[in-house]
Amino acid sequence: MSLTYNRFLLQQMVMRNIQQRFRGNFLGWLWSFLLPLLMLTVYTIVFGNLFKSRWGIDVAENKMVYAVALFSGITFYNIFSESVSISSGCITGNVNYVKKVRFPLEFLPLSQVLSTTLLAVPWFLLLFGCVIFVFRQASWTWVLLPLSTVPLLLFSAGVSLFIASLGVFFKDVQYLINVLLQMLFFLSPIFYRLDNVPENFKKFILFNPMVWFIELNRRLLFYGVLPDYGTLPAAKEWFISWGLGIGAFILGAIWFVKTKRGFSDVL
Repeated sequence: MSLTYNRFLLQQMVMRNIQQRFRGNFLGWLWSFLLPLLMLTVYTIVFGNLFKSRWGIDVAENKMVYAVALFSGITFYNIFSESVSISSGCITGNVNYVKKVRFPLEFLPLSQVLSTTLLAVPWFLLLFGCVIFVFRQASWTWVLLPLSTVPLLLFSAGVSLFIASLGVFFKDVQYLINVLLQMLFFLSPIFYRLDNVPENFKKFILFNPMVWFIELNRRLLFYGVLPDYGTLPAAKEWFISWGLGIGAFILGAIWFVKTKRGFSDVL
């Protein structure tokens, strides 16, 4: 199939995934804006007023700082978790595509990653607005956020390809992956700052790939911190994030290509 046709097919699949998310809902596309707004409101009320949680950036920080920091972590984590969770059943849920000749099955999980990313755009817009409102500033380093988010998308795509393939041969993967994603959520610096984690435990959670993606984007978003390429440790978030993203995508693609030949025999 030609490159133009493949691009058109992938675009159509992404649009179909997005339309299916809102099909039958009374408010339709408005939910993509209302949902993050409602979640941010809940975070501010619960953690800012009831628990009086503080992020620790400044002693005099207001109650919305923690809510915005929490919201930023969830925004980046949701791209990964939703992509992987939906991809775990995307092949078994589309058996008719498996039986068709020359259909690019890898488009099924990849389209889920792209559609999840597009649906996260309102979350990012709200996040930018909240940072400007709460911190009273906007950093030029925000223009680097697309570049720092690409490794996360590559990592999500690689893991999604692997999980989508695994879900064909082991139906229990769809249930197990939700448990693992929940565990990974609490092992990621979403509700807490990485600097506040005890050193012994920090060595353990640094093996969690999501730590690097979240920390890298938070540095650009909140602190306007650029990597100093003169010293590797200062730029390690960039190197490790890109290494994880590219490595996961290559391994996931190889695994999927090798195993998809047996899909029709199982389904």
